[in-house]
Amino acid sequence: MTDLAVHACRSLCSWHRTPRELDGLPLLACRGCGSQWVRSEPWTPIDHTGRIPDDVRSELRR
Repeated sequence: MTDLAVHACRSLCSWHRTPRELDGLPLLACRGCGSQWVRSEPWTPIDHTGRIPDDVRSELRR
């Protein structure tokens, strides 16, 4: 497995799907800090408003 990019939060979180995959899973990334997430991770990203973004919700339903 390739490691995800993890960076310190800058309170600018805006999570979106990227055109890339990681280990066969769609890769999502934060436009604020560049951190990455796939649905196999044990945590759930939220955006700067405290809301779970639609792209993340979609992945969690899979």
